[in-house]
Amino acid sequence: MAKRILLGKAANADYGLYVTKSGTDVVDGSNNIATATNLMFDSRVGIGSLNLKYHGQGLLGIPGNDLSTATDLNTSDTYATITHNLGFVPFVIVQWCFQSDLSSGVATKMYPASLDFNSEANRSFAVFGSNYNQQGLVRGGVSYSVNSTTLTITNNFIGQVYISTVNGFESTREYQGGESIAYAFLIFDLQGA
Repeated sequence: MAKRILLGKAANADYGLYVTKSGTDVVDGSNNIATATNLMFDSRVGIGSLNLKYHGQGLLGIPGNDLSTATDLNTSDTYATITHNLGFVPFVIVQWCFQSDLSSGVATKMYPASLDFNSEANRSFAVFGSNYNQQGLVRGGVSYSVNSTTLTITNNFIGQVYISTVNGFESTREYQGGESIAYAFLIFDLQGA
């Protein structure tokens, strides 16, 4: 079993935290630190010790502008697909902000891509033999998925959809809100969890 972690000093390196890839010792027989290509983390250079393969940014418009698709809260029609073709699921960092958080093209706030929420509220009542129902659906947040070839970033801020029915038939549908977002991503040449 390899000795993969060193918190301290090696013969050819300053004090720091060093972590090697699986199967590689962090120091050799002469107490020299492993080569940069075998290090997963090197505190001397911070995040730069991770081999960055791809990075980028972009804008995603308001999803669900078509009221006929806005009722499906499990999908969004606004997403970006980034092809990396690394052949394994890489470690990625995805952040986003509202388009209104941009000032001269620079984000004034950033949020993690794990912010994603759904809610549903129903209200039913009967008047003079007719059954009325109003369903309120809300979805928001930004999510992402990554596989061995692509990273997909999805804008889920569809806002609110109100669907009213009378005796089981749709009578009105309203769509309110929705937000455009800006996103940024980093894809590292390191297998993710």
